[in-house]
Amino acid sequence: MGSDRAASDDAASSAPPDCPRCGQRIAFLTVSGPMTASVSPCGCSVPPALVHRED
Repeated sequence: MGSDRAASDDAASSAPPDCPRCGQRIAFLTVSGPMTASVSPCGCSVPPALVHRED
């Protein structure tokens, strides 16, 4: 029973972050400069520092 809880906690913590602009799940981040990036699949432009995983 305890291992099921740990497995679900691990799955939740490894989920991709949400886009800070539109809230859609991020598949990947493309950084094109120190202050320029875009996220996919939504295509929003964001500063790279805005995209982070919350612990």
